Amino acid sequence: MTHTAPPPAAILLATDLSARCDRALSRALQLARQWEARLVVATVLPPAPSPQSFLATGPAPDVDRLEQRLHRDIGADAEGVALSVRVTEGHVGRALLQLAAEEGCGLVVTGIASDPAFELPLLGSTVLWLTRHSPLPLLVVHQRVRGPYRRLAVATDFSDSSANAANRALALFGQPLQLALVHALETPGSALLGGDHDVLLAQAHEQARTQARAFLAGLRPLPPPERIRLVIEPGDPAPLLQRQAAEAELVVVATHGRGALFELLIGSVARRLVATLETDTLLVRDQRSHPPL
Repeated sequence: MTHTAPPPAAILLATDLSARCDRALSRALQLARQWEARLVVATVLPPAPSPQSFLATGPAPDVDRLEQRLHRDIGADAEGVALSVRVTEGHVGRALLQLAAEEGCGLVVTGIASDPAFELPLLGSTVLWLTRHSPLPLLVVHQRVRGPYRRLAVATDFSDSSANAANRALALFGQPLQLALVHALETPGSALLGGDHDVLLAQAHEQARTQARAFLAGLRPLPPPERIRLVIEPGDPAPLLQRQAAEAELVVVATHGRGALFELLIGSVARRLVATLETDTLLVRDQRSHPPL
């Protein structure tokens, strides 16, 4: 039986100091209040060049001044929230994970921003790097905050990895008012050419429904059946997930699993999906699949 874990005691907000992270800040503050958690606001500067380097064309950034700026920008918005501000240097992704470990954070929150360190279309960007390396769930914020997350869409291939992602989301955000399970049917072209297309597709659909029922049986806390919707369709998983995202407040995706759906976070498809979704996205990596930092 799956046991519901308590919400995290601390949240890490990764910001590049731009106004484009304001929505991520608002969501992080909402979650901190909901969970009575401490909020750690962090920004990471590139390593300062050595004084002998010809690249050292100006003074190094003033860390104290940047911390003061973060406190000023957050201002009264953080009233009632235990707040910490951290400014450090180094590789952005590694530094953020180190800060999260030091501060005991259970979730990393960030947004879409213009700074090259956070720009999603760039290979090796911080957000994409974190999807591959972070042991913590990563929440990418797109929308304005209108309240707690109540409508979830979970991308699933019925693997243990996708079950882990779904349960992590339910543990964080509680029983949703609506839960959509989104599954893209894999229908081998050679099999369809050699048999009746409609029969084979119906068989694949029924098998997926059976797997979905078993999948749901392992989720906690689970909403009542009338609040659960199964979305099982053949075709490209990326546009299927994008269509369902329009009806959700949060999309949940595991970053490791089996099948076409979980190839989304590799290469250009991954960058297009995460960058173009207009819905907040929770990315959860399987603990068994962490690559080295």
